[in-house]
Amino acid sequence: MNIVQLRSTIFLQQNIGYTPENAERFKKIIFGDTKGKVYGIVQPGIPVMLGVNPSLPQYGLPWRIFRRFDNGDEYNIAFQMSKIDIVLAKNVPYDNDVELNFCKKSTEYFSRILDTLTPNAIVTRIAYAPLYAFNKSEAELDAFWNNLLRKTVFDGTKSQDINLSFLLKRPFKFGSKPAEINLLHNIFDGTLTINENNIPQVVPVILFQLDLNSVPEVALELAKGDVAAFFQDILETKEDLVANVSK
Repeated sequence: MNIVQLRSTIFLQQNIGYTPENAERFKKIIFGDTKGKVYGIVQPGIPVMLGVNPSLPQYGLPWRIFRRFDNGDEYNIAFQMSKIDIVLAKNVPYDNDVELNFCKKSTEYFSRILDTLTPNAIVTRIAYAPLYAFNKSEAELDAFWNNLLRKTVFDGTKSQDINLSFLLKRPFKFGSKPAEINLLHNIFDGTLTINENNIPQVVPVILFQLDLNSVPEVALELAKGDVAAFFQDILETKEDLVANVSK
């Protein structure tokens, strides 16, 4: 199994729309310098105006900072409507240390942002969403689906473009604050580009995404310490869920 992408999210009661001042300010706050590129974020359902480059940030609208580090890590920090996403694109073999380092980095970045927004910033929801890929032979991919589903073959024809989604819920503590979290599973057929002897190849894979998030029905009031506790403790739950699906 490979890690494909990692995402951490906090939900706020305020928007941080794009301005040139915000772009320079938050690059400095998050990274300690002004490196990184700033882009706009196209909003679903909102048409792009003719003659406007959708990658250019627009005043007051959602935007993101893209930063590539010397070790090859590529981070996007997206300031969207009432939430902030931190996304790491990293196609590597499954390794808990990669996710541990990402969660530590997320805690660090979110803490710096919240310090700047204090005392008005309140984190109302929080989420961790890793995306993995099972890169196996066709027979192994079929066996994986057959382990999860029944009747995926009809009259000798195998099902294709399978998309399985299910939700579990469980209690969770954000530091000392009890709450409930959604454990959303999305498992679906997909493709992944890999380099074989420096030659890109597109291979079939099974993509497995978890979205572990506090329930939207209850607005939380999380402080910095609660945010840190979530990203420290959520990995144990994540490991149990991965083991449950992949065994």
